[in-house]
Amino acid sequence: MSTDEIRATVKQSIANIANLDAGEIGDDASFKEELQLDSLTILEIAVDAEYKFQVKIPDDELSNILTVGDTVRIVQRYLSAPATAAA
Repeated sequence: MSTDEIRATVKQSIANIANLDAGEIGDDASFKEELQLDSLTILEIAVDAEYKFQVKIPDDELSNILTVGDTVRIVQRYLSAPATAAA
């Protein structure tokens, strides 16, 4: 999956969850400052990304998701990581 496809999917997810226009969400928009999202909404976006891309984002990575670009980079990292067996 290309970076542009991931970014478009993430933006659409943000738009649906936060009731925003996907076309008005910048590629590196800050969730808190620019989009005025609270921590619970940001967590919901991360969980939705895990579901849509079938990846598991470790809890300690969640605090690193501050922008649209961060979300795209983390999804890319875990999409390209080899799958590990669940314990």
